Amino acid sequence: MSDAVVVFARLDSSRLPGKALLPVAGKLLIDRVIDRSLKTPGSPPVMVATSDRPTDDPIADHVESQGVPVFRGAAQDVAGRALACAEAYGLERFVRISGDSPFIAPDLIAACLTLSRDGGADLVTNVFPRGYPVGVSVEAITTAAMRRIVDEIEDPEDREHVTRYAYRESGRFRIQNLAPPDGRYAGISLAVDTPRDHQLACWIFETHGDDPDLDTAVAAAREWEMREKEHKQ
Repeated sequence: MSDAVVVFARLDSSRLPGKALLPVAGKLLIDRVIDRSLKTPGSPPVMVATSDRPTDDPIADHVESQGVPVFRGAAQDVAGRALACAEAYGLERFVRISGDSPFIAPDLIAACLTLSRDGGADLVTNVFPRGYPVGVSVEAITTAAMRRIVDEIEDPEDREHVTRYAYRESGRFRIQNLAPPDGRYAGISLAVDTPRDHQLACWIFETHGDDPDLDTAVAAAREWEMREKEHKQ
């Protein structure tokens, strides 16, 4: 394979421990992220990159039981884990997806991959600047660029945040941003990072079906926020 979608997940989130294996309207969170990624046009392979710590064994065991490839690497050096995964599978580029993104949009994954293949950018992203909701972040990174990032990083925190160094040094990397047509997604988060986020995600799937598109999920999130405000008044 030359391209793949890599889902990064771990179990020891401080705000929502064990979230990768939490049920979200009848499916585990990690399975929802994988299922959406597998719907990407062009069908790039999908794999999960987790840490090599025993605490993340349940993620690896579950994902492997579903027939999805797993790569295991350093816990805190996520940039190093990303590079090691890409090199282990002989990838020319990979799409980085967070494991807390059950509403990830397959068409955005495909668009970033296409721009990466055709445009020669080191990094194709929809977060520089952010135009899409938190929880729908997509980054297509060439393995060559990832190797450069890992080689140049000096701040340990940059290793945890994978691409932060490239954005900070944007004048030295070819970065192409994929933006929405307008500000329709401003202020919305669809990531599952807190108990409240988990409740929201469950409600969206329960009320809008098993595979809502991005605009449906965003409209539902706005409705949820309005209900919360009304309840507090």
